[in-house]
Amino acid sequence: METRHFGEYLKKCNRLDEAGFQEWIFYPGMLFRSPDKWWGNKGTRPAPHEGLDICLYRTKDGRQIRFDENIKIPVAYNGEVVRIIADFLGKSVYIKHDIRDNAGRYFYSLYGHTLPFDFLRKGSIVNAGDIIGTVSDIRKKTKIFPHLHISMAWISENYPPEKLNWDTIGSSADIILLNPMDALGDQYAVI
Repeated sequence: METRHFGEYLKKCNRLDEAGFQEWIFYPGMLFRSPDKWWGNKGTRPAPHEGLDICLYRTKDGRQIRFDENIKIPVAYNGEVVRIIADFLGKSVYIKHDIRDNAGRYFYSLYGHTLPFDFLRKGSIVNAGDIIGTVSDIRKKTKIFPHLHISMAWISENYPPEKLNWDTIGSSADIILLNPMDALGDQYAVI
């Protein structure tokens, strides 16, 4: 399974290379398994971070650019939308991919804090690189930067997709979370 396509799709559909993209930028709390928040009082999360929050990049001329609500969200791999639910900053889209590990678990990707396009529904078939929506404009609700949360996981074949949510994704023995940083495939800096 080639893991580095997502970063290329994200840059291409948002024309980040044309803007001089050099590297992704992360605060420590944005990273996979971080115990810390990167917003508000920057305290401790109730559970380690289930994925990666993407919202900042640096250009070749040294500028730091922040995502806005126009950032398009591409799909990392071919798959089927199995769930779309409200999250605290927008909607989360869960996609089941026809990729299995040696134990028969399916590979899933989750895109959180999004504004999915109207055509996207449970059962929609998507292809790698397809645009499924934009980053939710959360600035009116909170002081957090608009950002994309992405999680990736191996999920048991018998786990019902209707049970997938923010509480279960990081706490079920049937779900093995993976570090989405591998999918970006680009240089990054932690500041």
